[in-house]
Order: sequence, then C-alpha cells, then structure tokens
Amino acid sequence: MILHLECRNYGISLDIPTTFNNASGTIFDLIAGFEDEPVEISISGVNSPIPNLYPYVQHADLESEADIEKLNTLDARIREMTQKEQRLFSGALELERSGGLDDAVRIANSLEQYEIFPKIKTDEDLGRFLVDTAFMTGKFPFPEEARPYLDYARIGAEQRDSLGGVYTPHGLVKRREESPIQKETPSTITLTLMTSERSDTLLLPASEEQLEQAKRDLEIDDFSQAVIAGVDYKTPCLEQLIPRDCITVEYANEMALCLRRLNTDGETMKYCAALEVEEPATFTEALDMAIDIDDYELISSSEREYGRQALRRMGANDEVLEAIEGYTDFDRLGSEMMETDGVRQTGFGLVRRLGAPFPPAPEPDQQMGGISC
Repeated sequence: MILHLECRNYGISLDIPTTFNNASGTIFDLIAGFEDEPVEISISGVNSPIPNLYPYVQHADLESEADIEKLNTLDARIREMTQKEQRLFSGALELERSGGLDDAVRIANSLEQYEIFPKIKTDEDLGRFLVDTAFMTGKFPFPEEARPYLDYARIGAEQRDSLGGVYTPHGLVKRREESPIQKETPSTITLTLMTSERSDTLLLPASEEQLEQAKRDLEIDDFSQAVIAGVDYKTPCLEQLIPRDCITVEYANEMALCLRRLNTDGETMKYCAALEVEEPATFTEALDMAIDIDDYELISSSEREYGRQALRRMGANDEVLEAIEGYTDFDRLGSEMMETDGVRQTGFGLVRRLGAPFPPAPEPDQQMGGISC
C-alpha cells in the first residue's frame, strides 16, 4: 500500500508498512520550508489492490503511532488475501459505505461475515437467480410456463433492499446469513450443494436424518444428482491443502468426522503439515491420511533434543545420556537423524512419517502425474 501525501500542492509518497519514525521523517521532508507557517498535511490518494480503500484511510493520523500500526496491520491483511478475498473485501467496504481506519481493519478481519455472488451484477441477474433457486419457493409461486414472461429486473429490484446487498464490478456482495442450526456437534466442513433448480447449505458432520433432509430440500434421490459448488473448512488452511477431485458428500462427511477428532486431540496442525508434504492428488487420498494420522509425528524439538530422543529410541536411558553429555555432538547427531528419518520442514512445523520416511523433496521441475479416483 502506498499513501500519497500532500501539503500546499507539494506531494510525497509513503510506503506502508512503515515505522513511526519513518513516517515522521517523510512528513518532515514534506513540510520542509514551511516550518514557521501553519500547514495542513492530507492523504490525497491510496495505491492499493483495494480500489475503494481511500475513504477509510484518508483521515488516518500519520503523527499517531497507533494509526501507523493500524495501517501496517491493514496492509499485512490485504497482502495475505487471495484475489477472491480482495474482491470480497472491496465489496464489503462498498456495502458498509462509510467508516474510518478502525472500520477497515475490522471488516478486513471479518470477511467470513460477507459473501459474494460473481454472476449477479444487475437487478435482472438477481431476479433470475432468485427465480432459479429455492429462495423464491413458496414466496412467489408461478407456473413453469410463465418464466419466459417474467420481469426479472423488477423481481431483482424489489428484492435487492431486503437482501441488503450491493452490486460491484465483481458481483453482488451481501452480509452472510447465519448458517442453519444443526443439532449434535459443531461443524468442521460446510458444503454448498446445487441442482439446476435449487441450492442448499449442509453442515458436516451430519447425521443420516440430516443427510436425508438435505436430499428432500434439493428434491433429489441421491447426492450424485447435485453439484458440490463450495467447500468451506473451519480450519481455513485446509482449503488450499485438500484437493476437491473425487469429493462426494459421503466422503466429505467422513472427512468432517476425522477433522472433529483431530480438533479434539489437538492434531490439526500435524495433519496440515503432513498434507503439505504428501500433496495428495485427490480428496480420497487426503481422507486416507486423516484416517491414518497416527502414522505421522509433529516434531517440536531442536536438533539437539532430537538427537537425544533418537538415542532413547535406541535404548539409551537417562544415565547413559548423562554420562556422554559433553562428549557427544547432539546437534550433529540430531541433524543426521532427522535426515535419516525423513523429517521435513513445513509451514506448520517439522513432521515425519513413522511407517516409512518421507522421500526426498521433489525437484521444482518435476511434474505431477495424472489423477484417478
């Protein structure tokens, strides 16, 4: 993010992130020559992936260490967003319409409260969407033969305010409705199911009755008659680590049960680390890994401690370890044992496979093989 500062027709740029001292130095450079005169410094523009961010940051106090930190926080959050999240954030800012720096930071950290519909950009698009989905069922009944004569734009216009959304260049953005309440345990996966006529949200894990109810809501006999249009995980990083190839509602429900157990046992990060190394090609491969999670171990110790643990696994007790202390390079031993055991570094920590060591990391130019279910 770059802020454009202005003072009496003179301009200067300030790169964010920055430090308070650097911001103060930039301001000093801008007002050089006007030290003895009253001057007003304004933020005249913002260069950011979020095109409508300016109204939210224009009144930031650059002489406040707290506001500098908020700008840094906002910039870091925007940098880590995917392109889809950036579009959603821009739409959410448009939806809220007004606010300051605090509001921008709050919205950036609450994107799960909003949703975007990329194919809905006009009242007519909205009208067709409402007619083609279950949202209209029972509220605006009409015979199938009447569809060619419907005024879709008028339907969309009349419903736009009640939905509380705004049109953006990337689609309709609205506040997300609360997920349907299901009994039993908290969900770990949310599926969006769609047919040509209806859509439904299914929270997993689900009971047999809940699965049957979802079929009735979609008016289908089997889930193979519906398309899985969206998969959201309670643990966000899993969206990038678990592929969708070969996914079914039944497999997803089994995965949700595994993830609930991993959450309970505190092993979610171990699963993420294993996924990063194994790079499963299909959903079913990722599911098999979740089922066999005990075949992996997350390593939290240093090389030195790993060397000591290796000796313990070979049968050395504390008395032996104490006797060789000072005569053994435990760091070197631990490093070599990590290599032998196939320990791999991931974004979630060090991990190893107990059954058989991980193979060496693939070369960057190695190609993935074909996918089969």
